[in-house]
Amino acid sequence: MSPQKRPNILFFLSDQHAHSFMGKNPLNPVETPRLDLLSRQGVTFTNAYCQNPLCVPSRSSLLTGQYSKDLGIYENRHILEANTTTLPRVLSQAGYRTCLIGKAHFNGEQFHGYQQRPYGDLVGQAHQPEHIRSGDSADDSGLGDILGNSGTTEIPLPLTQTEICVSEAAKWLQSHTDTNPDQPFFLSVNFDKPHFPMRAPRHLFEKYAGRVQLPVYPGHYLDQEAVPFVRNAVAINGRSQRHHGDKAVALRALAAYCACVEWVDDAIGRILQVLDYLGLAGQTLVVYASDHGEMAGEKGAWQKTLFFDASAKIPLVVKYPDHYREGLEADDLVGLIDLFPTLCSAAGLKAPDSCAGVDLTPVLAGGQPLARQAIFCESSALKHPEHSGCMLRTPQYKYCFYLDGHHELYDMEHDPGEWHNLAGTAACRELEADLAARVREFWQPDQQLDRYRQCPAMRNEKHFYFYSNQFIAADGRVINARP
Repeated sequence: MSPQKRPNILFFLSDQHAHSFMGKNPLNPVETPRLDLLSRQGVTFTNAYCQNPLCVPSRSSLLTGQYSKDLGIYENRHILEANTTTLPRVLSQAGYRTCLIGKAHFNGEQFHGYQQRPYGDLVGQAHQPEHIRSGDSADDSGLGDILGNSGTTEIPLPLTQTEICVSEAAKWLQSHTDTNPDQPFFLSVNFDKPHFPMRAPRHLFEKYAGRVQLPVYPGHYLDQEAVPFVRNAVAINGRSQRHHGDKAVALRALAAYCACVEWVDDAIGRILQVLDYLGLAGQTLVVYASDHGEMAGEKGAWQKTLFFDASAKIPLVVKYPDHYREGLEADDLVGLIDLFPTLCSAAGLKAPDSCAGVDLTPVLAGGQPLARQAIFCESSALKHPEHSGCMLRTPQYKYCFYLDGHHELYDMEHDPGEWHNLAGTAACRELEADLAARVREFWQPDQQLDRYRQCPAMRNEKHFYFYSNQFIAADGRVINARP
């Protein structure tokens, strides 16, 4: 395939966008008209999963097409080796102009094959020239009170990460069109929302305040029914949620979360308008995905690291005019690891042998079902490797295997809410044995603790690099951005 006929690739990645907070979902009032339009113009995967429901491990899998067990990446402080084969590196070597704008959450090497990073993690969240200390709402972790620190942002909108991503993407697209119109590009625009701190423009927050409702769940679930892995993960995440159980605070956080989702949706729409204005829309493949989901109060939990669909399932939409189907909803089991070989295929390239994913082109172009009928996901409760687990999702079942021996098995056709754990029941003994054997073959659980301990890691994770609560005004004043 000649360089002129290779598609441009525009990849949008959000952070912590739960799959159900999109489209006209009666359970969630969030509005995403631009993503809805993208869905009508392309292919929407309704059973897409991340390979690890945590930022750095998930992004590493996306970047490399590999699982956590093969990369040695289980936590946000773990480091992807600088010489690892990545999608942007392969595309750069094949003649693409590659650029990353926004949040990458890389540790160590900050490019991993991208040729340009005009705006990213190396400056403060509010586009300051230095890392900014956390505001007075922060605790020792640097994360602060995640639920209480939600609402409207006091940072001037042009200085927010979301708006800077829009302006930098527009600037880069215009520059590329002016200087390299015949060279295909791979532009990745990575938003840090709707990840906490859940602070949004006032007009969007006020739109959802009073409209959201918290998920209903049995009050005894976490104490009496949840398996130990779930209880431990919720407890660890809850350390940053001082108001856990306060309905008013949770409602405020949920409204802010919805507002952040629509903010990202609006930002994507504006970048797509620039693409159309520059005459690039017809030859550009567009992808929208998120690195993982958000529990958002489901089962009384917030954040991620769990295998429930709210945490591990992601939105995934792919559009390529005149090449991929329009308006198709595909229920194939797919993952972020599949995007590396799929985008290589679109560019006329062979994916490296290290890729564990599969090419989704048969689904995208012809609506043909994938031969693969399962997808895996791994997780390790933060800094507690003994609480590691591996999820196997088949067309009907979800099986979650944990090192502690307390497993989960859900019939996703008849129990999509994942309330009735069938693991250990006599009726499912043969089914569970089969699923457990498949997990053992894939994951090799007896090696998990050694894999984890060998992971290259930063000594401390600097949360405030990404989640600063203050910004510095032009006159030198330090302004607290908490609501």
